[in-house]
Amino acid sequence: MWRHNPPESCCRPFTPDRSAVIALTERLQRRLRLRHEESVASTNSALLEEAEQGTEEGLVLLADRQTRGRGRQGRSWIAPGGCGLTFSILRRPPVAAAEAVRWTLLAGVASLEAIQGELAGAWLKWPNDLYFGDRKLGGILCERSDGGQPLRDALVVGLGMNLRAPPGGWPEELIHQATSLREELRGDMPEQLARGALFNRILERFLDHEDRLILDGPERLMHCYRTAIEPMLGREVVIERKGHPQAVKVVGVQDSGALEVLDGKGTRHAVVAGDVHLGSL
Repeated sequence: MWRHNPPESCCRPFTPDRSAVIALTERLQRRLRLRHEESVASTNSALLEEAEQGTEEGLVLLADRQTRGRGRQGRSWIAPGGCGLTFSILRRPPVAAAEAVRWTLLAGVASLEAIQGELAGAWLKWPNDLYFGDRKLGGILCERSDGGQPLRDALVVGLGMNLRAPPGGWPEELIHQATSLREELRGDMPEQLARGALFNRILERFLDHEDRLILDGPERLMHCYRTAIEPMLGREVVIERKGHPQAVKVVGVQDSGALEVLDGKGTRHAVVAGDVHLGSL
């Protein structure tokens, strides 16, 4: 199990509003609007539809349950009621489509910072998965809506985090792949990680990083992201692209967000898309 202790300048302590349940803190209410649904098919799909209709940025959709949640590559995301934190954010940042990838990294960093004070071994697996040890705690899905005119260009950033295992336990295919905050904290869930407090915590960190990214550029974000994926550095992994697996060693992350790897011949490659599997062929 890896230990990861980011520098204080990147991930400073955050004190949540302890009165928050499933509501935005007063500070967040000045910039975001919350819609809380008991059940939706997919929070990302719902906000993409809102984006196409011209809805202003700042809408956050929180769902207790998703019936057709999804992750990267069209995979399904298990989100039974009461077991996780699942929400999406509608943003309209003033950036070109090529820059949208940074919001995936940004959301991952914000999510990690929100929990690592209580769960110090958490880390990010490139590009958008939240891990503890070798098991997945959560994931990010960033999707772009292009309505054909500047007003409608939008990003929908979706986040799912496992708070506890589903009733009856994880499905057989996920027993050794998935985990939850409650499991890793041995059932002792601190108040700071209660669903409402954690929700606000992530959004606070998200807006902080977004502000700095837009105003000052990507340097600070990339520093924090590189720190977040440190447990991957030097590790042998399998990159799968278009169904073709390749064993490589991770050596870094480029400013663009591409993963730098070395193949078996020592040749350096930049991976911009693909699945990363822990372990070897």
